[in-house]
Amino acid sequence: MTIQATLFRSCALALLVAGLAVSAHSQTDNPPRRAPTATDSTGVGSISGHVTLPSGDSVNNRVRITLSTLNDPGMAGFTDNNGNFTFNNLRAGNYSIEVVGDHKLFEPTTEQVFLPRGASITVTITLREKNTAGESKPVGVVSTAEADEKVPDAARKAYDKAARLASDGKISEAVETFKKALDIFPAYLRAHNDLGAQYLKLKRLDEAAAQFEAALDINPKVFNPRLNLGIARLEQKHFSDALEHLNQAVALDSSSAAAHLYLGMVLEETDELEAAARELRTALSLGGPTMAVGHFYLAQVQMKQGDKEEAVRELTSFLKASPDNELAPRARHILEMLKQQ
Repeated sequence: MTIQATLFRSCALALLVAGLAVSAHSQTDNPPRRAPTATDSTGVGSISGHVTLPSGDSVNNRVRITLSTLNDPGMAGFTDNNGNFTFNNLRAGNYSIEVVGDHKLFEPTTEQVFLPRGASITVTITLREKNTAGESKPVGVVSTAEADEKVPDAARKAYDKAARLASDGKISEAVETFKKALDIFPAYLRAHNDLGAQYLKLKRLDEAAAQFEAALDINPKVFNPRLNLGIARLEQKHFSDALEHLNQAVALDSSSAAAHLYLGMVLEETDELEAAARELRTALSLGGPTMAVGHFYLAQVQMKQGDKEEAVRELTSFLKASPDNELAPRARHILEMLKQQ
């Protein structure tokens, strides 16, 4: 069996920041924060935080928080009425925290954090006022918040309950509650998208794709369902459809590292290797440590091109950045085989 045949491909359902379309201005300029290196006996850690207004005062209502990694579509939750939040039982790794306040007043804000094994860290995230004088996101991109401005209160309450259930890992209950929100208001774009994200977690790919398509039928310019539909098609190995949707996602928001990552993965699958390498490097440039898995797929590209030395460098970079990633054992195995050649 060739090295190429043994290389594991994992289409991780990553950065489906459920229901939250990430705009070009949602990224923070701060580098990932590193926590203290103390560990506990269980090997799991926590991330706590506090959300403040631009003035420095605490927010005075509940704000939606989504915690995601490359291998997790995102855990949605809410702050308390004072802006505090906590995510427990977390494995070591790079995390993205996205905060969305009142979309009429504030820009979405994303903070990157690195959590060592067993550590507990605390971050403060400050909302940024929306720039009403000019463009606050790429031209043509519509956020899910904008698309769902007319949602009835009953549907919104059902959606919030479903999001909390999803955050608690109660996926089946979350699915049924998202359906209730859609029964009340069938044109609830965010509920379609988030229901699709739950189906992705359950590997119910046809149902996931149907929900993303329903969201796009409501508004084809919303970024997140477009990206998610591309990922679902990639999971289904419908590479032509995946390529179409991921190209559209990149066109909608060229600042999205996730969109470039998955586009690169599809291009590698279809042996468009130069284009794949370009997209994967763009993902790494935009996403930094959170896109470290891009090195793994770049190694796959380099192996197909017959460049063993570059493949070794990419796998080494991947393992250095993400030693606990679920692909790490396979990366080490492949690296050892390459070094023995």
